Order: sequence, then structure tokens, then C-alpha cells
Amino acid sequence: MPDVPRPAHSLNGSLSVKVTHVEHRQSGGLGKFGSMKHPAPLLVRWMTMVLIGALLAGSLQLTAGGVVSTRLNCIYDEPDCKFDGTSVRINEGGQLPAYQLTMERYDGVSRVKVSFPNSVLEYVPGSIFAPLPNVTYIVLTATRTRILDEDAFQGLEGVEAITIKGNPLEVLPKAIFWGLNTLVTLELIDLGLTTVAPEWFRDLSDLTSLTLANNRIRTLEAHVFKNCPHIVTLDLSNNAIETLPATVFDTLQRLYSIELNNNRLTEMHADLFANTSELRKLNLNNNSLPFISPLLLRNLSVLEELHLRWNRIEDFQLLLFPSIEPFTLDLQNNELVYFDRTMLTVLENLHTIRLNGNRITGIASDTFHEAINTTVVELDDNYLEELPVELLAGLTHLQTFSASSNKIKVVPEELFLENLEVKKIRLANNYIEKLPGKFFAELPILEELYLDRNNLVELREDALVDCPMLRVLRLGDNQLATIPVRTFVNQQTSLRLLDIKGNYLTGVEFVKGLKVLNALEATGNRLSELPGGTFDGAPNIAELLLAHNSLHRLTNESFRGLTKLRVLNVSNNVIKSIDADTFKGMSVLRELQLAGNELKSLPDGVFTELGALWTLALENNQLEAISTTLFQTLPALLELNLSNNPVANGGEQFLHRNFDLSSVTLNGIRLQRLRSGFIPRPEMLRFLALERCAIEEIDPEAFRLFGSWHPTRLLLRGNELTLLPAGLFRTATRLTVLDLSLNRLTDFNVDAFPSENSLHELYLEGNRIEQLRVGEFLRFPTLKLLNLRNNRIESVPDGAFEGLEKLKVLDLGHNQLTQLSAIVFAGMHRLETVNLDATALQTLDRDLFINQPYLRQLSLQDNQLHELDVGLFRKNAHLQQLNIANNSFVSLSLHDFKQLPASLRSLDVSDNELEAFIVTAGLRELRAARNKLAHLFSMADEEPALVYVDLSSNQLSSIEYMGNFKHLESLDVSNNPLEALDFTHLSAFFNLTHFNASSLSGPSAVELQTDGMLLPTLTSLDLSNNGIGTVSVEFLNSFPRLTKLYLQKNPLRGFRHSFFFEVLPSLSLLGLDP
Repeated sequence: MPDVPRPAHSLNGSLSVKVTHVEHRQSGGLGKFGSMKHPAPLLVRWMTMVLIGALLAGSLQLTAGGVVSTRLNCIYDEPDCKFDGTSVRINEGGQLPAYQLTMERYDGVSRVKVSFPNSVLEYVPGSIFAPLPNVTYIVLTATRTRILDEDAFQGLEGVEAITIKGNPLEVLPKAIFWGLNTLVTLELIDLGLTTVAPEWFRDLSDLTSLTLANNRIRTLEAHVFKNCPHIVTLDLSNNAIETLPATVFDTLQRLYSIELNNNRLTEMHADLFANTSELRKLNLNNNSLPFISPLLLRNLSVLEELHLRWNRIEDFQLLLFPSIEPFTLDLQNNELVYFDRTMLTVLENLHTIRLNGNRITGIASDTFHEAINTTVVELDDNYLEELPVELLAGLTHLQTFSASSNKIKVVPEELFLENLEVKKIRLANNYIEKLPGKFFAELPILEELYLDRNNLVELREDALVDCPMLRVLRLGDNQLATIPVRTFVNQQTSLRLLDIKGNYLTGVEFVKGLKVLNALEATGNRLSELPGGTFDGAPNIAELLLAHNSLHRLTNESFRGLTKLRVLNVSNNVIKSIDADTFKGMSVLRELQLAGNELKSLPDGVFTELGALWTLALENNQLEAISTTLFQTLPALLELNLSNNPVANGGEQFLHRNFDLSSVTLNGIRLQRLRSGFIPRPEMLRFLALERCAIEEIDPEAFRLFGSWHPTRLLLRGNELTLLPAGLFRTATRLTVLDLSLNRLTDFNVDAFPSENSLHELYLEGNRIEQLRVGEFLRFPTLKLLNLRNNRIESVPDGAFEGLEKLKVLDLGHNQLTQLSAIVFAGMHRLETVNLDATALQTLDRDLFINQPYLRQLSLQDNQLHELDVGLFRKNAHLQQLNIANNSFVSLSLHDFKQLPASLRSLDVSDNELEAFIVTAGLRELRAARNKLAHLFSMADEEPALVYVDLSSNQLSSIEYMGNFKHLESLDVSNNPLEALDFTHLSAFFNLTHFNASSLSGPSAVELQTDGMLLPTLTSLDLSNNGIGTVSVEFLNSFPRLTKLYLQKNPLRGFRHSFFFEVLPSLSLLGLDP
């Protein structure tokens, strides 16, 4: 039977079906049938349409109860049966729709994977998959499923995998998976689950892979897995697990991998893994564990990976770990301050150890002496000032050593004396001033060396003499004024990348003879010239970066011999002249960057031999004229940027021979009038930028064929256009982005565009448009973004946005709308972002957003609103960001709003008159500055998820009551009348990194007391303008990871900057009055 488009239906379940990519929508509001004044005639007409549709498609039937059951059909394409674009919704009355699944063109033998891409499937009825033959895999991803019937998967005899992901289910029936004894893989991801029912697994004895990630699970029952003992991989990551019963994994004796990362574990029983002896990977990253029991791993003899990064471990001892396999230990980003061999009693099989991002100030010299098989040691991002000379003694198989981003000033000469197999050394971002003479001796196979971002003032000529296989050397951002000419004599056949950027070098003679050098990064030095022979013996340089130097001239000797050069960057120098034959022999050059120099002219023929050039950047020079023949020898040119040059002949056809240009940028070049044919073969262009060109007029033929072949972007922002000629873009059927912002348009002339076009983004911001007409945008059915911001629009008639069914972003901000009709957005069902800020709105109709189910972000700030109807967002289940700042709200009770408490993640209520506020459970960001808040509450039975809170300039007297906001990462209580600031209250916030308590107006000066409590997560602390007279060492020691401290505008006397940097080795920014 040929495919016939099915009609859409809305009765007894508001069922809308779109499977064949064609959807016929009925008018008449059948979804509100129960409220019609004359139901009988409408019912007759509706039934007639249904019956006709049934005759055409053979897909509809009346059930005994009068409910229409619709068949959703897929065309089998091995192994997929995809119900693409399906829409099944539950009506407002809550009645569940009836439908069936069918499949065509099945071969009767192959396995079948059922999925619903780009679909809405709010309800999944019982036995819905049973009629489909040989189903082995079912996927319900982002289908907005709200209800799964407990018999949904019944009748499936051979299903092996089920994935349910990204749906607002929160709970699943206990019998949902009963009878599925062939199920091997089960994924329940991002469903909002808070508990795991043991009953789910009653019949899943063959289950080997279980994923319960990205939910809100807090704990597990002790015997939850008793019926599925064959699980091999278990993923419980990204939940809210705080505790686990000691026996919860006892039945999982075949467990190979377990993911417990990104939870809230604060402790683990020593017997938790007592019966999982086959475990090879254990991931506990990003929890709140302060300690790991020495007995935890006693039965995990084959463990290969132990991940403990981002916890709060202060002390670590790996005792009774009978390792028989090479294993990796990841302790990154914890709170270790010292490390020695007592922490690693079993070292024979240690393959990799990562201690990056701790607070380690010292490490014992014998820490790794028994780790004879260790190949990787990483100590980056700590506070080490020195490395013990015998730290790596005995590590004869070491291949990678890293200690970047510490405070190391001196390195011992014999550090690598016994490490003949080292291939990679990273010591970047330290304070090393000098390298010992034999520091790199006995490193015959060293391949990569990173010494960038240090304070090196010299590099000895023989420093690398014993490293003949060195391929990558980074010396950038040091203080090198010279490098001896023969420094790399033993790397002439090995060195491929040399980074010397950000030094004080005046010459690069040491590059000579580097036969295989491929890339030289010398940006940001003091090179003033490139004399002849500079690159002799280095013929393979393909990438030469010389930007931000002091080069003033380029000659035919500057790049002699570099015939394989592909990228040349000499931008941001002071080049005033270039010889005509400077680029002679560069036949394979692809990219030439000459921007930001002082070029006033270019000689004819300067680009003659650049036949392969793709990209030419000449912006920000002083070019006054462009020869009509300058670019004609560049047949392969694809991208040209001439912006911000005082070119007087910009309107001339100097590009008339560059037929393959795909990107042209002429911003800031005075053109005034665009003539016909100013760019050859405009059909080849994909990007054209003509911003700030003082364009007043455009010839109707200027863009003929432009945008007719390829998806194209056109930027005309910041000109002086007052109108668009009719037919201007009549051939631009593939124009996708058009920016007309900041012109003088009073009207948007739709006759400038073809009746069929592909426009996706239209920017009209900052013009003088006063009105929108009904059907204004009917020609743009593909439009996804429309920016009408900052015009003079006073009203929007119903139907102004008709036809914009694909629009996702609408910006009407900074107009003078004052009010909006309830149906003004009716046809824009896919809107995700709406900006209505600064539009003088006083009220919003409760039905304004009823047709925007995908709305995610709404901006209403800077209006005159004093209340919002609690039903305003009842249909916006995806609304995550709401901004109502600078209005006239006296109160706002989020819990009273329909739907909003479940979806909202970010709320800005700043600059209102709120006196109290109750936080909803899902809210993560709250901006409430400059209100009259005296309290911030959460519901008694809900745990707030707030991460960012700004309560500055309110009426808070204490923060003690905020102790249940456990997940706060940033808190601003500045400019509040706090009666006292008790820093011990901050201990309730396990993840707090930023705290601003500046300009407090309490009855007394702030006293800096922590009672010896440690606040290890805090990295930024602002205590400025508080009348603080002294700061103790004990107080500062409470913040071991502090990087930013603001103490300005306090009456501190006698405190030097060095005092704070000595006490806080992590400190990088200090605000302190002189």
C-alpha cells in the first residue's frame, strides 16, 4: 500500500500524529471539544473527516468506548523502525490517547530496533510494542513521556535492550519490566527518579548492563540487585546518593565496572566491595569523601582503575590492596597537603598515579621507590616549591613526568638520572629561572619537553645535547633574550615543533639546520628584521608564526628557502613595506596573515606566486588604494579580509578575477553605494560582511545571483540604509543569515526577497521600524531567529508573525509595546527564547504563551509588571530561565505557579520590592539583588538545588537559616545589615567557591573568626569595605585554596602584600589598599 499522509486528530486524548513528515492540522479547536457551544454540528463534521481519513489511510478504527485508536506506522530499514516526528499528547482533562504501532516492509527475519526521534510521546500504553515482530531494542529518548503503563513492554519475547532517557517520569511502575527475562541492557537516564524499586528487576536475571545515571536517587535498598546477579557494568553516576548499605553490591559478584561519580557520598563502608572481587574499574569522582577506608579495596585484586578525583580527601592510605594487575590511581583535585610512601604500601603494580590539583606543598623523596613499574607520575597544579633529588629514583620504566603549575624555582640536576625511558616531561607554569647543566642528561628517548611559562633567563648551549629524539619543545612565555646558535644541533633530524613565543628574542638564528622542523611559534618577541639566511637548512617549516613582533619590513631574503610554507602570520607588527618578490617560491602557501600593520600600499605582483593561497588577511592597516590587478594572481583565494583600511576606491572591481571567493570582509571601508557586479561570481560566496561602510544606497542588481548556490550569510550592520530596493535579493534563495541592524530602515520591504527562500536568521535591531503588518513574515517559513530589538514598534497586530512556525528566537526588546494580544504568538509553536524586556508592558494575558511548549528562556526585565498570572506558564514545561528584574513586584510565590516550579532553573528578580522569597526545589540560579528581602526560604520537604545566589543590597540580618542550601557554589550577601558574620555558617555549603560579604552595614565591624574550621572549597573571598582592622594567620589558614582575596577599603595598617602571599600559596589576586 502506498504511503498516505495521516490526518492529525484531537479528541479524547488530544492525539496528534505525524509519521510521514506531512501533518494536516484541523481548525476548530477540537482539543477543547467539551467547552463548545454547538458540539453536535462540529462533531458530525469531525467524524466525517475521521471516516474519510480512515478510508484513505486504512489506519483508524472506533473502539467500543468511542475512542479513536490511531495507527502509527514506520517503514522498516534494517535494523531500524523509526517513528519519526510522532506527536501523542495527553489532553488537559487527563484522558489518555489510544493508538497502535505498525511496521511495513519488514523482511520477517531481522532484528528490530524501535525508536521515536523528534517525537512527543507523552503516554505509552500497555502492550504497545507487542504487535511489532522480533523487537530486540526499544529507545524512548527525549520523547517527553510522562506516563508509562506498567504493561507497556508486555508481549515482547526477545527484547534485549531498553533505553529510556530524558523524560519527566520521576517514577516507574514496579511491574514495568516483569516478564522481560531476555533483557540484557537497561538504561534509565535523566528521568527524575528518586528511588530504585527492587521489583523492577524481579525477572531480569540475565541483565548484564544497568545504567541509572542523571537521576535524583539518594540511596539504594540493601537487596535491590538480588535478582540480577549477572550485572557486569553498573552506572549510578550523576545522582544524589548520600549513603549506600554495606551489602548493596554483595550479589554482584561478576561486576566489572561501577560508576558512582558525581554523587554526594560522604563515607563508604569498608565492606561495600567485599564481594565484588572481579571489579576492574571503580569511579568515585566528584563526591564529598574525606577519607577512604584502608580496607575498602582488600578483595579487589584485579582492580585496574581507581578514580577519586574531586573529593575532599586529606589523608590517603592504600593498605591491604592485593593488586595483581597494573592499576591507575587518580587522586586529582582533593585536599592532600603532603604525600609519602606510607600512603602507597603496595607499589609494584602501580602503572599511573595522578595527584594533580591538590594542595601538596611537599612530597617525600622515597615516595615512589618501590614503584618500579610506574610509567606515569602527574603532580600538576599543586604548591610544590621543590622536587626532591631522589623522587624518581628507581622508576626505570617511567615514561611521563608532569609537575606543571606549581611554584618550583629550582630543579635538581640529577632528578632524571635513572629514568632512561622518559618520553614526556611537563614543567610548565612554574618559577624556574635556570636549568642545571646536566638536567636532561641520560634522556636518550625524550620526545616532548614543556618548559613554557617559567622565568627562564637562559638556555645553555649543551642543555639538550643528550636528547637526540626530541620532537616537541615549548619554551614560550619565559624571559629568554638569546638562545645559542648551536643549542639544537643534536635535534636537527628530530625537532618538529619549537615554541619560543612571548620571550625577548631579537633573532632566531638557532633555527638554522633544523631539517624536519614543521612549526615555529615566535609570536610576541622583539624581532625587528629577518636577515637573509635566517631559515637556511630548515626547508620543511610549514607553519611560521611571527605576529606581535617589531618587524618593519619584509624582503625577498626574509623567508628564503621556505618553499613548503603553508601558514605565515606576521600580523600586528609595524611593517611599512613589502618587497614585490617577498613571497617568491611560496607556491603552496595557504594562509597569509598581514593584519594590524602599517601598510599604506602593496606593490603590484607581490602575490604573483601565491597561486595556492586560500586565506588573505589585510585588515587594520593603512591601505589607501587597491590595485585592480593586485589579487588577480590569486585564483584559489577563498577568504579575504580588507576591513578597517582607508581605501578610497572600495567600489572598484578589484576582485573581478577572484572567481572562487567564498568569504569577503570589507567592514569599515567607505562604499556609500553598492553597484552591480562589485563582486565576481557572487553565487560562489558563502559569507559577505559590509558592516560600517556608510552604505546609503544599494543597486537593485548588486546581489544578483548572490546566495543562489550555497547557504550564505550577509552582514550589512551599521550602515545608513533607509530602504531595501524591490527584488534586491530575488535570487538569494539560499541566503540563511541577514543582518540589517543599526541602519535607518523605517520599513521592512518583503518585496526585496524571493517568494521562496531559506532565511534562518534575520537581524533588524536598532532601526526605525514603527509598525508590523499582518502577514509581514509570511515569505520566511524557515526563519529560526528574528531580532526586532530597539526599534519604535508600538503595537504588534494579531497575525504579524503568521507563517513563522519554525521560529525559535524572537527579540522584541526595547520597543514601546505596552501590551500584547493573547494570540500574538499563537502560530509559533517552536519558540524557545522570547525577549520582551524594556517594552513598557504592564500586564500579560494568561494565555500569551499557551502555544509555546518548547519555551526555555523568557526576558521580561525593565517593564512595569507588578504581577504574573499563576497559569501563565502552565503549558511551558521546558521553561528554564526567567528574568523579571526591574519591575514592580512586591511578592512572587513560585510554588503557586502551574508547572513552573518543576522546570525553572534560573530566575532574576533583581530590582523589585520583594520582602520574602521561597525557593523551588529545581532552581539553581537566583539573582535577587536590590530588593527588600529579609529572609530566603525553602520548602520544608524539599532540598534546594541552588548553586548561585545573589542577595546583595537587601535587608538580611543573618545567613544562619540558609544552612540547607548545601549545593551553593557562589553566594553574594554584600551590602546587607548582617548583625554578625559567622564564618562557621559557611561550613554548611559543601561546594562554596565564591563568597562576597563586602560593604556590610551591621552594627559592628566584621570580626574574622573561623574557630579553626577549614573551608577548603572557597577560592574567592570579598571582604572589602567592612571596617576590618586586622587579619590573622589562623583566619587565612582556613582557606587553603583561596586564589582571590579582596580587602580594599578597610582600615588595615602594617599589612604587606607579601604577608598574604606567604600564608596563602594559592593566592593569585589580592585587593589591598596601598
